[in-house]
Amino acid sequence: MSKPEQSAKIDISALIIDLSERVPDPQPIVRIRGNLIASRGNVSAVVGLAKSRKTFLTCAVASGFLSDSEFMGFDTPATGKVVYIDTEQSKAHVHKIARRILRSIGLPTDRNHDKLIVAALRELTPDQRKEVTSEILRRYKPDLLILDGVADLCNDPNDLHESEALTCELMRWSSEYDNHILCVLHSNPGGEKARGHLGSALLRKAETVMLVKADSATSVVSPQYCRNEPFSEFAFQINAAGLPEPCGLPAPQPKEDVFAEVMESGKVYSHSELAELIRERLNVKESGAKMKISRAVKAGNIVKNQAGGYYLPGSQVEVSQPELHDEPF
Repeated sequence: MSKPEQSAKIDISALIIDLSERVPDPQPIVRIRGNLIASRGNVSAVVGLAKSRKTFLTCAVASGFLSDSEFMGFDTPATGKVVYIDTEQSKAHVHKIARRILRSIGLPTDRNHDKLIVAALRELTPDQRKEVTSEILRRYKPDLLILDGVADLCNDPNDLHESEALTCELMRWSSEYDNHILCVLHSNPGGEKARGHLGSALLRKAETVMLVKADSATSVVSPQYCRNEPFSEFAFQINAAGLPEPCGLPAPQPKEDVFAEVMESGKVYSHSELAELIRERLNVKESGAKMKISRAVKAGNIVKNQAGGYYLPGSQVEVSQPELHDEPF
């Protein structure tokens, strides 16, 4: 099909903004301590490393939506149905997720509830997961859809075309069913950015991005991106009953000075030597190590001399310095 034929099927007039039309604000779906984080017709994301307790956080969101009051600060001015789809865990573990949501707000866990539908799609292929998700939306029409493992609806979340296509599908679903879709994504190892082209594409369209970081037994949730008023950072832990509960933020730790750890006082390092030490210590690529060296020089954490050598500030530098022939410039 040619491009002109494809464009002819789109009703352009429906896409033009009519300023004489009174368009109401999107209806709030989920709030955290009064701050709007999810509204109808939008998508959002929870991002974090493995074992940062992202699933516990999304369970809390679902519980807050279903509760008559609130749970862990999450509440809703709306009423409706939650569909929770898990793509990674076994059926037994997904059963525990469903029961955790219900236990959190005091509902029976030995029977089904019309307002909570939970599905386990681990055994399906990515294309089948997308097809089943579409059918679940059509059949149950949830007000809040939680996709725990949205990347598993892609064959390759690093493929630009497929990632953009899935992101467009998510936005279409949120508009067509007038709901909110909350997606769970892994972040890059050692970083805070959502993994792959899918992460980049989805975060550009998200209403809210909640970043989850584990700090020992505590998980800290911060607003990585918000179209609405950003919520205040908060923390939670898992209590003896296996349920998430609010707790105080962990005390700030002194910033780790990796250069003081890997460099000897009084020793001068070539650029390649220092980059290799940083790369091994932080498990980053060579480009990442070079960037950290450049930033450390600008911040005054290390000193670069005229010969291109690097040493710790305030240290007694050796008079006899090695020949440095491997400067990157």
